[in-house]
Amino acid sequence: MGQSSPSHRRAFWRTARVIGRYRLYLTIGIVAVVVSSLCFGAGLGMVLPVMHLLLQEQHTLDELVFRYIGGGPERGVGFLHDAGDMLASVVADDPFRAFLQVIGIVLLLTVVGNASRYVHGIMAITIAHRAAMIWRGRLFRHQLRLPYPVLMAQGFTNSISRVLNDTAKLTAGYQAILGRAALEVGKMIAALTAAFIINWRLTLMALLVGPLIALVTGYAGRRIRKATRKVLESVREILGVARESLSHPKVVKVHDAESYEGLRFRRADQKIYEQQMVVRHARAMLSPVNEVLSLLGVMIVAVIAAWFVLRQNTPAEEFLAVMGALIAAGSSVKPLTNLHSELREADVGAERLMEAMASPTEPLDPASSRHLPVLPRHHRSIEFSGVLYRYPGAAAAALDGVDLHIQHGLRVAVVGANGSGKTTLLSLVPRLLEPDRGCVRIDGVDIAGCNLRLLRRQIAVVTQESVLFSDTIARNIAYGMMGAPLADVERAARVAHAHEFIEPLPDGYNTMLGDGGSGLSGGQQQRICIARAILRDPAILILDEATSQVDAESEEKINAVLREFSVGRTTFIIAHRLSTVIDCDLIVVMDRGRIIAQGTHEQLLEHCTAYRLLTQTQLHGSRSASGRQTGIAAP
Repeated sequence: MGQSSPSHRRAFWRTARVIGRYRLYLTIGIVAVVVSSLCFGAGLGMVLPVMHLLLQEQHTLDELVFRYIGGGPERGVGFLHDAGDMLASVVADDPFRAFLQVIGIVLLLTVVGNASRYVHGIMAITIAHRAAMIWRGRLFRHQLRLPYPVLMAQGFTNSISRVLNDTAKLTAGYQAILGRAALEVGKMIAALTAAFIINWRLTLMALLVGPLIALVTGYAGRRIRKATRKVLESVREILGVARESLSHPKVVKVHDAESYEGLRFRRADQKIYEQQMVVRHARAMLSPVNEVLSLLGVMIVAVIAAWFVLRQNTPAEEFLAVMGALIAAGSSVKPLTNLHSELREADVGAERLMEAMASPTEPLDPASSRHLPVLPRHHRSIEFSGVLYRYPGAAAAALDGVDLHIQHGLRVAVVGANGSGKTTLLSLVPRLLEPDRGCVRIDGVDIAGCNLRLLRRQIAVVTQESVLFSDTIARNIAYGMMGAPLADVERAARVAHAHEFIEPLPDGYNTMLGDGGSGLSGGQQQRICIARAILRDPAILILDEATSQVDAESEEKINAVLREFSVGRTTFIIAHRLSTVIDCDLIVVMDRGRIIAQGTHEQLLEHCTAYRLLTQTQLHGSRSASGRQTGIAAP
């Protein structure tokens, strides 16, 4: 993979702007870091007085305080002169008592510093998780608003991977910069400040190794970033394998495919492992190499310092104090190099997130649709005019020059062989798909220019798959209309003949359904979906093989409900059973994306060979609600 663009390299920091929402937490965290760093630096500064007290008894503590902090002629730091006077005035003259005072001060600094670290840690974790929660919500809502073809092409697994895994990388990055990075940088500044105050020449020499460490860290970071992107892509693959295998256990077991699915999973897992090894090797290299470079810097300083001590009569305790401060500063380098690798990983997650957020969405938000005309409730006609649609990457058009005019209130069946374009045609009505050419008009108005949300409120769709959610029965019926009164929910359930099995349940309409509506039979699940459609009171009803997955008894009940409910509404029906098609006002026959015939059942039997063939091969007969046989014998 080539070098990323500058905009990509800034992706993580662009996402980090949401952290600014939590100014109070940030302020508390910053104050806590400052207090912790000051306590750490002050604790290091106490090392030199202790050494003087132990090694040079002729100096009292007040003299040492004034010498190094108060602005003495040899080590003057003038702006701290007043602080030195104040400290010198309260210390004891006796060396042992002064030593005890120093120990007490160090203990106090340790307690205050670590209490501040605790406060800072709580603030950092809170901000990181809240910021990541914002991005998870944004990304999830954005995914929901993607056009239907994009969602289908992207796939469920990729969507979930982006929402969960990519934002997890952001969480780790936010915690790194707000937590460990802030503390380690504060400690480093405090330690270097103490070292500069004690002896600035030795300190400058120690910093010469810094550029080498930066070069090594940058090289490892680039490898980590590249491998992390591949890890996230491999995670998407393994999620897909797991979802397919575990969500269809019946198919796996009856085909004795457990070993095959295990092999698929192992191959996907191996890809993740290989890329994780690249990341781990790069991370593992950072610490030892940087420690060697840091040791090299310390050794150089030690040699030069020894020259000062042995040849220039520099006090040995100064050398030891500077080395202690530099070692303390160097101890922050290792966590910061690890921080660099973590930020590289977070940057990959941020890039993928930004790529996803840049995808164009449907115009569903009020800001983008407020200027669009509102389509009045459908009452005249629906017209498909010269419609052409081709799925991305497909060789042939799914719809090719379709013209169809439907009067309001008709029950229209759309039939044809698999792949003839039935579902594609009806997907144009709620604008799940947009035609490449031509248009769809409702009551003479091109729906491409209408408010999409208000258009869809006029439409209800019942598919062959009963889509139910892990929620109460009442909320499943009121899905998309959460403000609907319970009385309306119950009324819709009665019309759908669902009330008869809901009411006897222990919790009635408050009964919780399992995943996918588990706990109910297929017919019961479908009647709840029909109740959901009834509650919407749609002007347009689309039934996409709504009874193909239920038994004959449930089919008759459902068909009776739908026949009654469709009165006064324009109803489109895709069905593989003749009992559903035969009573429709109009039957449209499709083949290879074109309408080849339309008329009533009797007209098509007489004039359309393709329809007669369909009645024999795909439109299976069954008993209608009236009990008459509707199967058609071969001519």
